[in-house]
Formats: sequence, structure tokens, C-alpha cells
Amino acid sequence: MDRDSRLSRAVAISAISALISAYLAGCSYLQQPRRWGTCALVGGIIGAGAGAGIGTAINENTGDHENGVAFGLGGGAIGAGLGALAGHYICDPIIAPPPPPPPPPPPPPPPPPPPPPPKEKIVLRGVHFDFDKYNIRPGDAAVLDEAASTLRSHPEVNVDVNGYTDAIGTEEYNLSLSERRADAVVNYLGQQGISQSRLIPHGYGKTNFVASNDTPEGRAQNRRVELVPVQ
Repeated sequence: MDRDSRLSRAVAISAISALISAYLAGCSYLQQPRRWGTCALVGGIIGAGAGAGIGTAINENTGDHENGVAFGLGGGAIGAGLGALAGHYICDPIIAPPPPPPPPPPPPPPPPPPPPPPKEKIVLRGVHFDFDKYNIRPGDAAVLDEAASTLRSHPEVNVDVNGYTDAIGTEEYNLSLSERRADAVVNYLGQQGISQSRLIPHGYGKTNFVASNDTPEGRAQNRRVELVPVQ
């Protein structure tokens, strides 16, 4: 065989080698990164033997005994390269990608809302009355003025205005008298600017005694009007 034929065969072998390499490189599965290992070594040895055999066979068929060693070595080199690539991409272990970072921890739960502030307890002093009377005594006006000031500072507060009497007299009379005493306090606070819609008068007559009715002092303590905030 002439020199051009040998060159054509060499070009053909190179082209086949390039095609095989391109296939191995183009397959998506085989493009995964791998660790060079035993498979590449075994593939290279097998490929070298096969390539050398092919090169020798080509040499014998062409009758070019002068270049027999070159054909054998060239085929072995090409076969070793292709075998190493094939072994590497086919069965060498794939390099596992690093694990993804752990997900961020969930945000902490929002803090509980603060407890509501304790409700202010409003204490209003009541007033007392003379026997069988329901008019506001001059000395008790200051007490009711203080109550009016407190109620102006707490416009949301309503007040039960509870009237009482001592034990002298009939129940019917004392009930009416206690109601008049409660109304007198409501009217006085209304004159101080407190809306009477916030003031709820009650007459309880001769009930709920706070002292004994056996003494003048005790009976004086029972003749009263209590201001009880509705909270």
C-alpha cells in the first residue's frame, strides 16, 4: 500500500477516535464529574491491547512491515486513551456534589402581647344626712366636689348612687326618703358638670346598715348615700 493509503487509514482511525471521544463527552450522564480510578486504568489497559491489535492488523493488511511497530504503538496509544476515557466515564465513581445548605431556621414566634394594665379601682367617698333630711349639708359639699373631680378624670366610669336611711320610721317612708337622698346627690354632681346619664340613683331604705341603730351616732352613719363606681 502506498503512503497516501496509509495516511488515509491513520486519518480514519483518528476521526473514529474523535467521534468516540465527542460521544463520551456529549452524553449528559457521562458529563457528570467523576473521580479517576480503577475503571479508567482497566479501560486504558484493555483499550491499549485492542488498539495495538488493530494497528498490527492494519499493518499486516497493508504489507508495510517497516512501520509495523509504529502502527502497533500508535494503535495502542489511541486505544489506551479511548479505553481510559470510556472506563472513566462509564464506571469510575461520580463525585457527589456537596449537600445543599440546611434551610434557615424558622423565625421565632412573636412575643406574647403584654397583659392589659390592671384596671384602676376608683373609690368615691359618700355623704351623710341629718335625720329625716335629704339636702346636701355644707360640710359634705367638699366630699362631693372631690367625687366630681375624680369622675371628670374618668369619663368612662358610671356610678351607682345608693341612698340609705336609719331604722326609725316605716319601710315605705324610708324607701322614699332614701330615693330623695340619692336624687339629691345626682343633682349636685350634675351641677358640677357630671352627666347625669352616668349616675344611677337607687333607694334602699332602711337596709344594709353599717352601724347599730341603738345609738345616735350609729343611726347617723346609716343615714348616707354611697357612690359605687360600676367597673
